[in-house]
Amino acid sequence: MRLLIFVWVVIGIAVIFGLVYGISALIERGKRAKTKTTAPDDDPQFLRDLAKRLAEEEEQKKRDQNPDLGSDEQ
Repeated sequence: MRLLIFVWVVIGIAVIFGLVYGISALIERGKRAKTKTTAPDDDPQFLRDLAKRLAEEEEQKKRDQNPDLGSDEQ
């Protein structure tokens, strides 16, 4: 008989904690702002700037490896 009461108390506590957790999750979901986060790689301007910067770095590497190219362009 004591074991049966203990089991019912444990089940009751688990149900109460489950309800509290579920209600708090619903409240938090309602409070959260509904915004869309844009990663840097989704931003077209970021991608253009990145491509430009990489092209400049590649050109700088070529000039550093062959100094004669820099004097021909001017």
